[in-house]
Amino acid sequence: MKIAVIGAGMMGSTIAWDLARSEDVEEVTVADISRERLSALKGRLGEKGTTMRIDASDGATLRRLLKTADVAVSALPHGAVHPVDVAAVESGARMVNTAFEDEQMALDGRATARGSVLIPGCGVAPGLSNILVAEGARSMDVAEEGHIYVGGLPQRPEPPLSYRLVFSVRGLIREYLTARVVRDGEVRSVDPFGEVQRVRFRKPIGELEGFFTDGLGSSIYSLRHLKELDERTLRYPGHADKIKFLLDAGFFSGDAVTVEGRAIKPVEVSEAVLQKVLTRGDPEDLTVMRVEVVGRRGRRKVKVTFELIDRYDKLNGVTSMGRTTGFTAAIVARMLGRGEIEGTGVLPPETALGAARVKRLLSELRSKGVIVSKRVGPA
Repeated sequence: MKIAVIGAGMMGSTIAWDLARSEDVEEVTVADISRERLSALKGRLGEKGTTMRIDASDGATLRRLLKTADVAVSALPHGAVHPVDVAAVESGARMVNTAFEDEQMALDGRATARGSVLIPGCGVAPGLSNILVAEGARSMDVAEEGHIYVGGLPQRPEPPLSYRLVFSVRGLIREYLTARVVRDGEVRSVDPFGEVQRVRFRKPIGELEGFFTDGLGSSIYSLRHLKELDERTLRYPGHADKIKFLLDAGFFSGDAVTVEGRAIKPVEVSEAVLQKVLTRGDPEDLTVMRVEVVGRRGRRKVKVTFELIDRYDKLNGVTSMGRTTGFTAAIVARMLGRGEIEGTGVLPPETALGAARVKRLLSELRSKGVIVSKRVGPA
């Protein structure tokens, strides 16, 4: 099959590399606006890979590219997602998007009418996290709760925030601004830092802190039968207090302030500063995720727990966040290209993949060294 990858950043480059080494992929075309990113990636793709410099906001050029591919993967940051989704829908394409935005769900009617497929928010979280919640719920007579704990962390944290960027700085700041959860079957907005929770993993990781983030993706629409559903992002202890200070002080505000006669948005300054500060240090990262699903089997209340701990790939120089996000998206894209995912329209990953496809996904992830464990016990 022929696959187009839109975006050659941290995630897109890993997706393209993984697809290029897959036996069932004939050709991978990577599109990005940056010549530097394309040039750095081209040598890693081998004979299967080609690159194309395009502006993703150029709908006509994008539609021509999409029409040449059997399936596409979008790996663009928030702010550039919607035009690509619209182009994919209008061109009748089949596309997996690593990012989730609520506007995607409204494209279902147009996508169905044109015979296109859009699988939104299909990375590690949202994406694999949603899929595991749905898989746990399927194993119960009545599923009641889903709780996601997930974070990308440096293996050797450095001050001041004990964090290093593993995706776009804009996406990072977006995590701190708002959060939605499901309570009593209803969607509610909550203060991200209103309930910071301590979460313990096995050594050497130890204790982390989790705060609410708006990372439920499409599951906030598709898994509404659950009474409770939430996601917490994990960081090393102390991170939440520092970010809350920046938030409360207005450093993430989009309202301009005047500095020496010039109007400046604080969030733009914060993006520039954090981009510099949070790219220092060792690139070796790790990804931790725990997904808990609570419900009933007969009269017993049970909890299914999935857990993932993944580390930087030193041999290939691939981040763990790239592995867990990129491999998930690439595997689902290949399933879509092979015709194994049925239907048209906007298909949330947690409903697009039934039990057999989830088993295949986890098996392929395991073959690439990304291992998800499972245990069942009393709630």
